[in-house]
Amino acid sequence: MWDYVRAIALRVLGWVGSRLQAPARQFVHGLSLPLQLARALRTNEEAWRRYLRVAVVQSLIVVGVGYLSRDSANEAVEEAQARAQQRAEAERVATSLQQAPQKPRLVTVEINGSKFDMDYLEAWIEQAVGALLGQPLPPPAIAEPPPVPAEEPASTAQEKPSWQVPQALKDEFQYWAALFATMQIVQWIVIALSRDYHDAISRDASLLSAIEPEDEPLTPRVRVDLTWMGKKFSRRVRALIVFGVGVPIFFLFTAPFGYWDTLWLPAFLLWTAYWLAVFTTSKTALSWQDKSGRAPWFLRAWTWLTTKMPGFRWGLLRAYGRFWANRTRSVFSPAVEFEKQPWAFMGLAVIRALAILPVAKCFLRPLIPVAAAHLVRDQRASASPAPTEQPAPAQQPAAPTSNAA
Repeated sequence: MWDYVRAIALRVLGWVGSRLQAPARQFVHGLSLPLQLARALRTNEEAWRRYLRVAVVQSLIVVGVGYLSRDSANEAVEEAQARAQQRAEAERVATSLQQAPQKPRLVTVEINGSKFDMDYLEAWIEQAVGALLGQPLPPPAIAEPPPVPAEEPASTAQEKPSWQVPQALKDEFQYWAALFATMQIVQWIVIALSRDYHDAISRDASLLSAIEPEDEPLTPRVRVDLTWMGKKFSRRVRALIVFGVGVPIFFLFTAPFGYWDTLWLPAFLLWTAYWLAVFTTSKTALSWQDKSGRAPWFLRAWTWLTTKMPGFRWGLLRAYGRFWANRTRSVFSPAVEFEKQPWAFMGLAVIRALAILPVAKCFLRPLIPVAAAHLVRDQRASASPAPTEQPAPAQQPAAPTSNAA
């Protein structure tokens, strides 16, 4: 019996392994491609020296300015602590007011040794006035003391104190978060001023890895490129739009079933990872050459859902699909290019995600576009049919020459 179960388990694992072998190989290939490009740069002494010089100088500037701005990070932490203490004090006062026993506010007067409540006294006066007009006068009501609420017995079961993050750990996290944000800003400024050097490194990596460079030869220098800044800003706005227009779909599929809190975070993380991989694909100009206009997978799935699935064939949902397509049409080409080899671009996206670290970005940024270009070129080379060799034409025998005069 156990041998039979073991044979089935091995067979299932072998089937799963055979299905995952190719995706895993592609993922590792995309993950290691920037390292291979760095090795290609190392084969040329001049290119390798420029790569190290630019990356190290940029890193030293970012780290140095971040070290000098540590006082600003401390001030940000102290300001956050002050605001937190103010909020805690306000919450403590509000809680104490809510928990304080509410005493009844009774206003009484004493007439001939009898105490009367003001509410009853007012009613007595009104009735007295009515008696003067011919209505009977009832005796005044004596105010009775309000009933004392019975004290609830103290609970014998002691509540378990909930675990809270230590304040020292919170302060440490706030300090490093403020310092990280400062270094990110400094890094963006440094790269914006010296981006010509990254373009030159990308060109060197392309030439040394046998791929046509996308940048023209230039003499790198430190400068302020307002045109590039404008393009970066417009791309960030476009990325925010194409990412955010799909977020309401999460609410549509999770809120009616009561799983909003459970499914929201995984769906949001997967959506973020997908667009990170697509934007990594778009780093090369080769990924923008597809002019077929084919919609990405999520729009095709939405169209099928709103036209074929009963219960979803509403005009409002189809109209949202058209709105969704119009907002994301500008990135159809890299999205479709990503679908051709998703695992490889996911591996490259993991490397690009490491570029969020201040120092790592100085070393990885010039290699990401070249790696994406390699993946696109290799995929197109494998997809295009190999040219068939035409047989050489048979040589015709030469015509005999006549020696007759």
